[in-house]
Amino acid sequence: MSCINYDKRLYVYWNLHKQTWSVRQSGLIVAHTSVIYLKDCRFLVGKAGQARVRSEGKKNVHAGVSGYLAMNAEFCNASDNKDRDCFVMYNPYKHDTFIQRTGVCDDKYPIPVTESGWAKLYRLCGKPTVRAVNHKVHDRIYGVIPTPTVEAVQQKVPEVVSIM
Repeated sequence: MSCINYDKRLYVYWNLHKQTWSVRQSGLIVAHTSVIYLKDCRFLVGKAGQARVRSEGKKNVHAGVSGYLAMNAEFCNASDNKDRDCFVMYNPYKHDTFIQRTGVCDDKYPIPVTESGWAKLYRLCGKPTVRAVNHKVHDRIYGVIPTPTVEAVQQKVPEVVSIM
């Protein structure tokens, strides 16, 4: 990856033909990799490409993650905060954006994810996997959901009284 400019954003997407991540910068493919770490990430979906996938029933490159190249150690330091850590998925036939993968009612109640501080894109058992850290969760109706502070949570949670 010596030809990557660290000061410019990368666009990374899953390559269906090579079964690996393709890394594009300034319109050129600069690498193919099984794992890559990004910071200051945006999860992007091209609406025209998505409409073409739905009308033709055939996948094309229209969704990916944009960000700056990061190192493994940077990602690991950021991922120590498990409260803001999630897996992200995208299915062009079901969703308009990338969503948080919870494993419970993902299709019925999708939680859109559009940005994150850090992301790890890798291949797990031959499948594309995206892990986001410090992500911004969006609600379909209200927009960005603010992250509650510890003080706010403590004020809203009543003390539990033990009867023993």
